[in-house]
Amino acid sequence: MSMDFSEFKRLLGADPRSGDPGFQRARHSLPEFETAAAEAEQFETILERATLIQPPVDLLEALLAIRLKPPERDGGRRWLPMALAASILLAAGAGGWLWNANHSWDSVEDYVVDHYRHDGDMVPSGASLSEVQALFSGLNMQAAPALADIVGVIKYCPTPDGKGIHMIMNTQNGPVTVIYMPDTPVIDRETFAFDNMEAILVKLKTGSAAIIGPDQQSISGLYAFVQDSIIPSSENS
Repeated sequence: MSMDFSEFKRLLGADPRSGDPGFQRARHSLPEFETAAAEAEQFETILERATLIQPPVDLLEALLAIRLKPPERDGGRRWLPMALAASILLAAGAGGWLWNANHSWDSVEDYVVDHYRHDGDMVPSGASLSEVQALFSGLNMQAAPALADIVGVIKYCPTPDGKGIHMIMNTQNGPVTVIYMPDTPVIDRETFAFDNMEAILVKLKTGSAAIIGPDQQSISGLYAFVQDSIIPSSENS
C-alpha cells in the first residue's frame, strides 16, 4: 500500500532521514515527495550548523539542577525533565538560525502567509501542558490554562522581529493556527485571506498574534480568547 502525501509529511517532520523502506520508497515516488524531502534535508543541514553554538558557562549546572527534580506526570504522560530541557534547547537553536536568516517580508501579512505555507499543514497531536508553558516561559510569557489545554503542536519560530511561537490548537471547529510575535506591532483586528484560509491580527499586552483558520467565524470567535490567554509571566493566570 503506497503512502499518501499527508502521511509522508508527518513522517518527514518526525524523522526526515528515516531509513524505513516504505518512507524511502515514497520519498522517490513523485516530484512533490522529492521536493518536500529536499527542503527538509536542507533545513536539517542548516539546523545542524545552527546548533554548533558555544553553550553558556552555567548550562551544565542548570541541567544538573533540573535532573535532580523528579519526573512529573502530566495528562497521563510522564515527562523526564532532562528530555524536556533538551527539546527546549534544540528549539532555541532552531530559532537562533531562523531569526538570523536572510528572511525579509514587506509586511506582517506577507510574513504570516509565508510562515503558514511552510508550517501550516502540521497535524495536531497533543502537546503537554509543561511543554506549552516551558516555551512561553522562554519568552517571559505564559499561556492561560484554557489555551494551553487545547494546544496540539507548539514550537519556536521566526517572526519579522525575532523569535516567536507557532501553535496549532484543537478547537471545536477544527485545527486553528496561532503565531505569537513578541516584538511585532500589528493593526489590531486587521483581517486578510489567502489560500482558502482566513487570518486576523491581534494586538496583545506584549506583542501580537495572528490567528489562521478555514473561515472568518472560526478565527473571529477566538480573538478575545487569544488576547486574554497570552500574557506576561508577571501576571496571574
